[in-house]
Amino acid sequence: MAEKEEFKGAVGTNYFETDPLVRGLVCGALPDDRRETVMEELSAFGAACGGELASLITTAHRDENKPKIDGNRVVYCAEQVQARRKAMDLGLLPPVPLVERMTKAYLLNQNGEGGITCPLAMTDGLVALLESHGSADQKKRYLPLLRDSSVDTPLTAGQFVTEKQGGSNVSENETRAVQQADGSWRLTGLKWFCSNPGDLWVTTAKPEGSEIVGLFLVPRLKPDGSPNTHKLLDLKNLSGTYGKATAEIEYEGTYAESIGRPSHGLAILLGSVLKTSRIHVAAASLGFGRRALVEATTWGRERIVLKRPIHDIPHVRSKLDAMKDRQEGATMAVFRMFFAVEAKDPSADVLIPLLKIGVSRDASRQVRDARLLFAGNAVDRDFSILPRLSEDALIQEIWEGTHPILAGQALKALRRQRSRDAFLAILPDAIADLLSDRLGDFSDDESVSVCIHAYESLKTSLLRSRESIPG
Repeated sequence: MAEKEEFKGAVGTNYFETDPLVRGLVCGALPDDRRETVMEELSAFGAACGGELASLITTAHRDENKPKIDGNRVVYCAEQVQARRKAMDLGLLPPVPLVERMTKAYLLNQNGEGGITCPLAMTDGLVALLESHGSADQKKRYLPLLRDSSVDTPLTAGQFVTEKQGGSNVSENETRAVQQADGSWRLTGLKWFCSNPGDLWVTTAKPEGSEIVGLFLVPRLKPDGSPNTHKLLDLKNLSGTYGKATAEIEYEGTYAESIGRPSHGLAILLGSVLKTSRIHVAAASLGFGRRALVEATTWGRERIVLKRPIHDIPHVRSKLDAMKDRQEGATMAVFRMFFAVEAKDPSADVLIPLLKIGVSRDASRQVRDARLLFAGNAVDRDFSILPRLSEDALIQEIWEGTHPILAGQALKALRRQRSRDAFLAILPDAIADLLSDRLGDFSDDESVSVCIHAYESLKTSLLRSRESIPG
């Protein structure tokens, strides 16, 4: 019997060195005194992503290696812990500058979410939350924990907001918080989707006697070292992003600490934690789209039909060209957003929700187009990463707000003159004028299509100019 030939796709390559567009965008934006060092670091990270990390993540996603409950803790297979630790040790969190760490997130996501990049997004978000709103004591106790790769499960921060009756409408949540004499709080309630149960997480609850949603930190261990009183009920059987645990958790007089003013809980959640997560969604979706393109292009060269590679067949070549154009436009848009966030440019207020919609949508299209080229092999989980990538991509469209929710936030930003002017300044005058007309006249049920139009206008502009970063 002939030995089955293994399709490797991108595995074994350096994800950074084989991506000239991203290399050029990053290199051109780095300061002269750091350019060589950072480019070497990113090259090493790209090699790790295509090598050891790809292997560890693949093994960790075998059915027998999924996360499990042991007592009141989540335990991971050795490969998952090793992958998180190695990635974290290569510099994924602040004080690494945003563009550098988000480039690494993009590269890492080319292995799918991998049980790493969702925890990374939440840990990055919790670091940002502590740095902007944490007390001096909270920073002292918790920032070292979040940055420690030697803990049992690195990238240990979680996000427990969703409740069964509330969903995306956080104000409908029912979890209650009662303040104690020492200033701490006790929580009671059920959280329905708890991503990455680890050593510390951010959660929401309504202080007793109030309907205002407050924001709280919950540690796995109380300050005296004893276990906290939350109860880990079950792990969700998710179709994707299953390398990290997602749980149902009940609070039973659970110790918590408020962070920021209780009356500002939702504003802080949106402005810090969810903002960071949505930036990560764009990086993740861009990574998925890139991997789908590489897999499809490689398959197009290697798959022989009627004595010729399928990329020589006109309709296949047309599909690959369309995927390449879609990915290039998305890449330039995402890096434009990274630079706007780092520069505190007001266009970021529009770009973050807009790209969360557009790039996550593009990623699903990229993966679907790639799978169609693979025909029957597209549904074989042992043949390529594409089946897992397909589920991961759909989850990015849902996670941290569906398209209508994000469309409302993008259009709200576009109604602020400063943000609107900064966003439209990215576009050529003719396209900006057409988009302004579209933004001025639409019904509520057209909000998503208006945002998709704005996103496609942005990509068209950037593809024409071939330049995403001014100067």
